[in-house]
Amino acid sequence: MPTHTHCRVCGSVLPAPFLDLGAMPLANAFLSSLEDAASEASYPLAVTACPTCGLVQLNHVVPAEQLYRNYLYVSSTSEAVRAHADWLAEALVRRYGWKPTDCLVEVASNDGTVLRSFQRTGMRVLGVEPARNIAAMAEADGVPTITEFFNAATAEQVAAAHGRAAGILARHVFAHVNNLHDFLEGVNALLDDDGVFVIEMPYLGSLLSQMEFDTIYHEHLSYFSLAPLVRLCRDHGLDLVDAERITLHGGSILFYVRRPRRGIIRSPRLEQLLEEERRLALTSPQTLTQFGASVRRWRDDFTNWIGELQKGGARLMGYGAAAKANTLLNYCPSVAASLECILDRSPLKQGRYTPGTHLPVKPVEHWLASPATHLLILAWNFKEEIIRQMQPFARRGGRFVIPIPTPDVVDGLTSEPSPVESGVQ
Repeated sequence: MPTHTHCRVCGSVLPAPFLDLGAMPLANAFLSSLEDAASEASYPLAVTACPTCGLVQLNHVVPAEQLYRNYLYVSSTSEAVRAHADWLAEALVRRYGWKPTDCLVEVASNDGTVLRSFQRTGMRVLGVEPARNIAAMAEADGVPTITEFFNAATAEQVAAAHGRAAGILARHVFAHVNNLHDFLEGVNALLDDDGVFVIEMPYLGSLLSQMEFDTIYHEHLSYFSLAPLVRLCRDHGLDLVDAERITLHGGSILFYVRRPRRGIIRSPRLEQLLEEERRLALTSPQTLTQFGASVRRWRDDFTNWIGELQKGGARLMGYGAAAKANTLLNYCPSVAASLECILDRSPLKQGRYTPGTHLPVKPVEHWLASPATHLLILAWNFKEEIIRQMQPFARRGGRFVIPIPTPDVVDGLTSEPSPVESGVQ
């Protein structure tokens, strides 16, 4: 695999990585059987930062066709994502006054979870989703979906067939895009003159401050702060006019991008965030080098900490066969070896084996037949939801291990009934 040597925003030559996680398998390349391990591929996973514009990015790129044409992640399995989709639809429709005649296009629309929330407001919707298996799910559920990657050519075809969009939504996909300039040309081709392009993605500031190194995997090519996005948008005649931090996925951010027009100015909170990034020197070599050293210390401390739990009699299962789980487990192989299995709610992952560490993925109900005393919550960004769902395990005396940002053990007992007990699925 060739090294990615020039910044995808400004073209500057990239320096050596500040964090190298070693060779790893693709985070969503779950194995159908253990026999598949013999042909399992691994790829370099290291991250660097542009010295000119500040974009943090991987220095190797796995082709998108290999990553996304058949995919195992679906949005609908998470209560938090479904609730967020409803909030987002209500907030954007109210903010921009969208009407039933207006069209919202979502890029990487997955199984249509978010677009269904917009459908319920009365809007026309259209998904653009490259994963053929996932797009078929959306279509079957009444969400019109084009099975293709979003780029300038696709955008022109969509505009010709469906008209221009009042809104384009890109949730947790923009950081996956290698050719950002082609993507923004697509936005220009499809977006109404008065439309808004809304980007939702993990925020570099949260990654650094909360030790979220496990969100680094081959699908995430870029790790955005505000400054490089401002520059990228300006290169395409667009303005970043607002930014809104949200708690989803451990600390994400919503970016609002529009065409320059009279009366549209930067929001105070965007200016405040830009100033905060400058004050923290968020993408300086010193900040990033310190983060890399902190990750290596975290690995040593966490590995020893899990070892001490085992010496005390703990028996562990994982919960959440998320992409981030596979970064963490491949980076901490002795921790992976301590787990009986990983529980997950997604039928697409159950019965498979985790990439690299080859742990079996079991339905959540498997805990009932297991002597496990501790659940390692690998999908820690949904820890509240998971602990609430697993109250029967807590009442049996089970405890929950939270790995990020600082390892901790909690009993997780609450007075609220779990969704299973209350009949909510």
